[in-house]
Amino acid sequence: MNPRHKRKRRSCYDRLRARFLRASRVHRPDPAGSAVMQLLALFTVLFGRMPLSLPAPAYVPYSPPPPSQAALDRADMARRFGVPIRYLDLVLSTGHVPYSVLFDHIRQGGALRRDAMIELRKRAPEVSLDWLKYIQMHGRWSDLVRCYVPKEQDEQAEVRMLSCTLLWAEEVDGKCKTKTDLHLSVL
Repeated sequence: MNPRHKRKRRSCYDRLRARFLRASRVHRPDPAGSAVMQLLALFTVLFGRMPLSLPAPAYVPYSPPPPSQAALDRADMARRFGVPIRYLDLVLSTGHVPYSVLFDHIRQGGALRRDAMIELRKRAPEVSLDWLKYIQMHGRWSDLVRCYVPKEQDEQAEVRMLSCTLLWAEEVDGKCKTKTDLHLSVL
């Protein structure tokens, strides 16, 4: 007998390896395919129970509820004082709206800025009104907001507004002079 063809004894490792190879050859179901089938069944049940056409929503225009008597009284009182409703409590308690509130609302923009500018025109020095109009027309809110530093007195904000008004007036006068000189040299 040829020693090469001598039968080899199989060890436990060989049996384990053979079992592993047999197990890997067995066809297993595809888990992704199974999940797809389950989802398909779920959607079929869900969409199968839904009606084919959705009912169209009825057009119902929004109408706000009527204001309460207290709200009407507040609006009437604010109108008599000539202040926006949001500032009524401040005007009743202190007599005016503090600059801190006004400048905070100017920073926030929108309807708050509009109401704050109405009140700021009432509180600001009279010579600054043209400057405030310029600020609002050209949207240069950062120039206005720099006039108020938090936790300072209101008089300091008025001084800053006056100095900004003075600088603005000098700038406008300087532009007018150069335009006039330019206009005369062209003629």
